[in-house]
Amino acid sequence: MGHRKFAAAVKAEAIRLVVEAGYSPPQAAQLTGVGPTALRRWVQAWRAHQAQIPSGVADQQRLIRELQEQQLKASEEAREALAQERDTLKKSLPSHLAVLFQRRRRSTR
Repeated sequence: MGHRKFAAAVKAEAIRLVVEAGYSPPQAAQLTGVGPTALRRWVQAWRAHQAQIPSGVADQQRLIRELQEQQLKASEEAREALAQERDTLKKSLPSHLAVLFQRRRRSTR
């Protein structure tokens, strides 16, 4: 028996029923057609994710700055990798062109 895949909208609705509407996981699972164990895991993951989000404005601004710095660093690393690849290709291009345009001798026999 394989795992069923559910759309994000179905997951969100099932989680909303448990968290906001006050349904128990088995009740919400029956309404949405989701297994109760899967729904419990989704709710647990959602709550863990919500706990990581800072509540204060200063903490949220700090988190935003950290995320921006991480994104900038990743962009710079990607740019450097592309520059290295470009430089490698530039260095190897003349030798490849020489091989391509090398005149071949024709035998007259």
